[in-house]
Parts: sequence; structure tokens; C-alpha cells
Amino acid sequence: MAVTVEGKLELFKKILFEHIEEDWAEKRNELIKAMEEKKEEKKKEFEKRKRAIVEDGEGRAQAKRKSIIAQVQSEADYEVMKKREALLSDLMGSLMDWSREFIKTDGYKSFLSNNIEKALHMMDGEELLFSFSEKDMNELGSFIKESVERLKNNKNIELIKSSTDIIGGFTLEDKNSGVLADFSIKTLIDEGKEYMGRMLYEKLDEVLKA
Repeated sequence: MAVTVEGKLELFKKILFEHIEEDWAEKRNELIKAMEEKKEEKKKEFEKRKRAIVEDGEGRAQAKRKSIIAQVQSEADYEVMKKREALLSDLMGSLMDWSREFIKTDGYKSFLSNNIEKALHMMDGEELLFSFSEKDMNELGSFIKESVERLKNNKNIELIKSSTDIIGGFTLEDKNSGVLADFSIKTLIDEGKEYMGRMLYEKLDEVLKA
């Protein structure tokens, strides 16, 4: 059973979303230019097709105009959808890269220490299992052990290397109940993907409606 802790993302969200805003700011002008060029291209295409049927009968011309408008709109919508998907994919890749740089900073040690405290505070069990990345166990092992020792409150705690790539952070499991608290950076990014996608789409719509 996974535990959802209200506010467990607070520290990470602040720096994560600051990065998102910076990344978005860099892309915004490029995006506006690309979408304006696409709109102008579609407008020219519509005018070209309209001229091609101008000599048709009025009824047929009207029907064809509606058909062309619908087709052009459909193509435009498809282009917008592709642009959204490409930008979200690019943003997620950027966040993954940024996260792997973040775990090399002093700020990451504060992130670890604060979340170890939160995780131990929320767990009632006496037999607990921490899983950290291999990198953290090798490079920050002493810091992690000191943090856990200082905060464990007589609980029996085991530290192991995670069997999967969690990027950073950790998971904490109650050995007896199976309750799992997931504070890994990989999961934090996955959990935030829906929010990031919604934010990106809203900002893209703002550009298109501007």
C-alpha cells in the first residue's frame, strides 16, 4: 500500500516548477513564432484553395468552402496537438536531465534530510527499510546514516540500495505492514507529469489565442 503525504512535494515542487518556468520562458518566443508561421501558412493555403473554386456555382462553391475550412481547421488542430506532445516530451526530458544535476548540489542534501525527517515522522512501524540510489549510498552514505541515526527514535532501520533507477530521494517501507512511502525523485516527476502537461497546454492555448 502506498502512502500519499499531503505536502510531501513542497520542497521539490518549488525548485522543480521554477525550472519549468525558466524552461518555458526560453521556449515561448520560439513557440509564438512557429505557431504564427503555421497560422499564416494555413491562411495562404485556404486562400489558394478558395480561389481555385471561385468560378464554381454558388451552391457548390459554398459547400466546398465549408469543406476546405473544416479540413484546414482539422489540420491546424492536429499540428497543435503534435506541438503540445513534442513540447511535453521535451520538457519531461529536460526535467530528467535537470534532476540528475540537482542531486549533485548541496540543495539536494537538504532535500534528503528534510524528507527523511518527514518520512520517519509519518511511519508508525518499528521495523523500517530505506532504499536509496546506488549513487547516494556510495557518495552520501555517511550523511544518510547520520541523518537517519539522529531521527530514528529507537526504530530498527535498515538501509539498502534501490533495485530500480529512482534518480534520487528514497522509499521507506514498513517491513511488517508493507506500507510504502515513496519520496523518490523519479516518482515525484511522474506524479507531477499530469500537472505539468495541463500547465503546458494552458500556456500554449494562451499563445494561440493571443
